[in-house]
Amino acid sequence: MLDGIGPLDPATIKDSLVAGKVEQVEQLARRGELLRASQEFESYFLSYLLKVMRETVPKGALTANPMGEMFYSFYDEEIGKRAAQAGGIGLSEYMMAAIAENEDSTPHPVKP
Repeated sequence: MLDGIGPLDPATIKDSLVAGKVEQVEQLARRGELLRASQEFESYFLSYLLKVMRETVPKGALTANPMGEMFYSFYDEEIGKRAAQAGGIGLSEYMMAAIAENEDSTPHPVKP
């Protein structure tokens, strides 16, 4: 036996492994929430971008009435959602990378 090291306690090992797994699961859940939030933000951004771009086009027969405007509003929202889910323009990935970089540079408190 090495000096200063006693026998290993299985309960202590199990507790430390479980605590590590719980922390990993919490980090993965937080990453999932951040990814979902960043994709939702990108979806809103793309929807707004489409709306603003559509405003530059002259009014046609469909958009000349309020129902046509409502249709295009829902259409732009759905296109924004689907575009963000398909990878979007990279805004979501950029946000996730920036958050990860920020987390790496901030000191983490030591748990007792």
